[in-house]
Amino acid sequence: MSVQRPERRVARGAVVVGVGEVAGSRAAVAWAARQAAWRGAELQLVSAVPLPVTGDAASVHHALRITEEAERAARAALDELSEQVRAEHPGLVVHRSVPRDHPRHALRRAAEGAALLVTGARRRSRLRSGAFGGFQLGSTSLYAASHARCPVAVVREDAPVGARGVVVGHDGSRAADAAVDAAAALARAAGTAVRVLRVWAYHPAGSWLPPEEDRARARELLEEEQRRSLEEVCARARAAHPGVEVTGELVEDAHPSDALLTAAEHAQLLVVGARGHGAFLTALLGSTSHDLLHRSTGPVVVVPDAARAHEVAGRHREGTPVAVGD
Repeated sequence: MSVQRPERRVARGAVVVGVGEVAGSRAAVAWAARQAAWRGAELQLVSAVPLPVTGDAASVHHALRITEEAERAARAALDELSEQVRAEHPGLVVHRSVPRDHPRHALRRAAEGAALLVTGARRRSRLRSGAFGGFQLGSTSLYAASHARCPVAVVREDAPVGARGVVVGHDGSRAADAAVDAAAALARAAGTAVRVLRVWAYHPAGSWLPPEEDRARARELLEEEQRRSLEEVCARARAAHPGVEVTGELVEDAHPSDALLTAAEHAQLLVVGARGHGAFLTALLGSTSHDLLHRSTGPVVVVPDAARAHEVAGRHREGTPVAVGD
């Protein structure tokens, strides 16, 4: 039986990336490494190995052998990815962790104190590619995005060559305020600009439709209100992040996800807020964030609002080291 290494905590302010299959993790690891290098932060690679469920004492020994073999394979994968990172970022501090835990729980713990948590996506089979393309967003990525205390980046593939800027959606919520702040910080690290997108649509209340002239006036007033609110959001972001170019764009569309995906086609990154306290992932994330995570081909960052982050931390704080690593 192998000897367990001493446990170490994830460094506060580190960029943490969850690693599954090497092929499906390369883009996420490369993206996370750039973020860590830009921030001057440490990079933590985490590959969790869940303990097999055993039905009787006779199977315990066999289960431990399976676990140790899985740990060796995970460490070999992390060694390979670490070499790739160090070749591209010679000065970057890289740690590797292989906790015996379910990937969801391991990443949730790793996110405590981290500046950013990054996950990837696995390739679909040809039969399952369908409308969402060649990558499948797993339950672990969705769980991390809806439960982590820090911003969570889901990286299927890197942004296309020539992509510039960070696009962030703002709908007037606290979660959206947190998303704009995070987007500006990410843009500063990358040396790029931020475009704040406010997607709105006029829907007359109730089943009775007012006269067309009244509807036009009501729509005009709503548009003015949305524009004024958007300008205030941009002004706050510029004041909080001097030197970062922040512009706003008002888009009338009944489908926020479609508008955000179109705006982010040539962007380096799409940022959205997570909100809600329901029992389901869609409620925790918000339907727009949930939809974008499934449909976007480029990197997406989901940002929790401060109140939700505090609540999540209170629910999950366990005070234990997150991983066994070097």
